[in-house]
Amino acid sequence: MGVFLKKSKKAKWTIVHDKSQRRWGNLTTNISESFNNTLRGVRLMPIKAIINCTFEKTVKQYRKHKKIATNCNTALPPRLWRLFQSRDLIGQQHVITEFDHQEARYRVLSRLQTNEGGGNVYTVEYNDRTCTCGKWQMLRFPCSHAIDVCRHRGVSPNTTMHQVYTTAVYQEQYNGHFYPLRHPDYWTDLGWRIRADPSRLTTKRGRRRTRRIHNEMGARHPDEPVVRRCSICRQAGHNMNTCRNSQP
Repeated sequence: MGVFLKKSKKAKWTIVHDKSQRRWGNLTTNISESFNNTLRGVRLMPIKAIINCTFEKTVKQYRKHKKIATNCNTALPPRLWRLFQSRDLIGQQHVITEFDHQEARYRVLSRLQTNEGGGNVYTVEYNDRTCTCGKWQMLRFPCSHAIDVCRHRGVSPNTTMHQVYTTAVYQEQYNGHFYPLRHPDYWTDLGWRIRADPSRLTTKRGRRRTRRIHNEMGARHPDEPVVRRCSICRQAGHNMNTCRNSQP
């Protein structure tokens, strides 16, 4: 994996090199993996059943979020509203020093914690919508330091976040409609049929894994060395037969 990452552009897999800010703080495919986990129980079913179950699950999720969006009466959707409130509460404990009113440059000192944490210094550039913590420019959602600066300037923090986070966009996203599928007798004939691959019908040894489908992200690079570890101490360089921690 290390060899593969070295050959890949750092902007493709790191946040610090995401100069164009296209990742929105995401480094993994957690969104698709989450939906795959929802469909975990249908992976051993026939293809027609998988398609039908996927459609039904999508309708169910859509109906759930549409109901939440319709009943939402806050500036942000529920989960983001809770995040904003928690950051606002933290921001009330910061200490702000204005360095340049015209350039809107501020120093924010976080509160000292009882475990010797905190007391960190951050620089907020209000006009540029940036903070040295990196969260504001990376997520387009104000951090606790930015929220405290907004309070100091007497402006609403809602004007400093991207519109995709607003309730209006959330409601628009689930403003579409689904319709029940008609009986197959009324479907348009496309003139082609799905043919199964006989080579994949053979039952292999062992139990089939259903929790996770491996893809190219989980594959080992050909140039990457194989590291075998001891099953007892989990250290490399030996096996269980030569392990010093094994019981006689």
